Amino acid sequence: MSKNRVELTSPADMTPEQLEVYARFPSNLTRSLLLTKGSAGPHLTLGGSFTVGLISFLEREVLVMRVAKLLESAFERLIHYPLAIKAGLTEHEIDDIEQGRYERMEPKRVALLVYVSECTLEHKASAEAFWALREFYSQNEVAEITHLAGHCAMTAMYLASLDVPLDEAETSWDKLVARDPA
Repeated sequence: MSKNRVELTSPADMTPEQLEVYARFPSNLTRSLLLTKGSAGPHLTLGGSFTVGLISFLEREVLVMRVAKLLESAFERLIHYPLAIKAGLTEHEIDDIEQGRYERMEPKRVALLVYVSECTLEHKASAEAFWALREFYSQNEVAEITHLAGHCAMTAMYLASLDVPLDEAETSWDKLVARDPA
């Protein structure tokens, strides 16, 4: 029997301040972030900020599904798969995104996925990928795409390194998102 890498705080043992943060996104991610001194709330706020960002709900979920696959993040996939479906992606499209099958995709989506893949795997996109993405997105949108990919990668690394268990039930985004993403 293997020992857990970290022991997550039970909601029953949380301080009032911790419970306030946990109530925003009741998940094992939040329970693990509460092991830090002060980054749980800001991490959740950053994640929620992308719901009112410069890229669409659909584009956001395309990006997250690709990063989740590249980093083998079961957590990101578990949380974002229902959102990807809600955003309008089909199971077949999600599979193509995850497997990097671009032949049936529009050039804008291909540019997004190539850029995000390079950022995730190489930790820097090539000039070719950057300028291909800029054909479709403004400089501010590219900055947001890059920031979101980095946030997803950081979250995936954090959860994997601490071996945080997956949640047993779907977690509500209602108190995390700045507005309904639909």
